[in-house]
Amino acid sequence: MKPFERRKNLLNELYVNNVVYVSKLAETFNVSEETIRRDLEKLEKEGIAERNYGGAKLLKSEELPYSVRHTRNKEAKLKIAKKINHFIEDDTSLFSDSSSTVIETLKQFAITDKKIHIITNAVNALYELNQSSLEINSTGGKLLKHSSALVGPQTIESIHKFNPDYAILSCKSLTKDGMITDSNEYEAHIKELMISKANKVILAVDTSKFDKTSLITFAQLSDIDYIVTDTELDHTWQNIFAKASTIVL
Repeated sequence: MKPFERRKNLLNELYVNNVVYVSKLAETFNVSEETIRRDLEKLEKEGIAERNYGGAKLLKSEELPYSVRHTRNKEAKLKIAKKINHFIEDDTSLFSDSSSTVIETLKQFAITDKKIHIITNAVNALYELNQSSLEINSTGGKLLKHSSALVGPQTIESIHKFNPDYAILSCKSLTKDGMITDSNEYEAHIKELMISKANKVILAVDTSKFDKTSLITFAQLSDIDYIVTDTELDHTWQNIFAKASTIVL
């Protein structure tokens, strides 16, 4: 097995089990324990795993860098992105946050050659879309390296200048009592501000984030006009959204 294949399989083991052990991996891949330790050290430097005695653990998804997050649940993100792309018309303006689901949505806009004005605090959106026909404004601000998001006073000042048709956002988790939460207070504040300035708000969130909670509450379901997710909803969640007057697209 080639080194890159071993590291790919090791990463899969980590995603599936959340914890891996050096001795077991060395036996599985028929390499030395020192080789496995070097592989785990590399994953730790990339912000994917945290080493401990005898092995390593997967960092929580909310702690993972964008380079890893955007590869997870790709099918669900693409399904959500296509739904939003179908809903949004040409000559629309919108805020977008730095979430991987929303950036996938922006890429769908570009693929279908939509005429949309985007105001974003996502550095990766600038990189991904620089050859597209989309009109893009960067908010500027201080870079959060783990999420590639721009935050801080400059970002806030920039957002205050705009009054777009929509804000398209995601979150780390959504509780059954309607709290929409995130893990980073700076990003949560930016999302909250985007919601307050946009005419309509779209929450793009896959069902793996339902019935969970994170550190910071930045909105309630009643603040959200539309929610877009990846699977059919059961009656419990349908009733929750109906009670909040949130339309499921």
